[in-house]
Amino acid sequence: MICQSCEKLQATLHQLDVVYDDAGKAQVSERDFCPVCAKQAGLPVPKAAAFPKVISMLSKAFLMQGAPGSATPIKPDSQEELTCPDCGWTLRDLRQTSRLGCPNDYEVFADYVGEMLERLHGHSQHVDWREDSLLDQLSAEMDQAILAEDYEAAARLRDQIQKMEADSGPTGE
Repeated sequence: MICQSCEKLQATLHQLDVVYDDAGKAQVSERDFCPVCAKQAGLPVPKAAAFPKVISMLSKAFLMQGAPGSATPIKPDSQEELTCPDCGWTLRDLRQTSRLGCPNDYEVFADYVGEMLERLHGHSQHVDWREDSLLDQLSAEMDQAILAEDYEAAARLRDQIQKMEADSGPTGE
């Protein structure tokens, strides 16, 4: 099928529009686009999986052992070959993308998730963003108190900020 827009390239995207008129009758229009024309028309163009990624996914599937319903992976020779039995995500995938493939990966890669969070965020414990915004708010109030020459209020706010910072520790833990 040829693209109906450029009339040159192979059409890979089929658009079906249904518009209802005032009487409630459906008006259906169909168009076929090549990826270039679809993108120019503002249509979302799904990306095909890259050939190496398809091969990687197939090889992960072949590494699975047992009955078709069981997802027990072959034991890895090294930690670098650690693989999730549910999605086939590997420790290498986790380290390269800093993403997990499925909910089970939290358990499979539990020893490495903390390392990943430390690398991404600078800490592996949850930091309450609301506390940071409260510190920002108190700091702004202190600045306003200083501008208004209300040094007693500024000192109280300074002490409150210092106490909050001391309670949260150096890494926000």
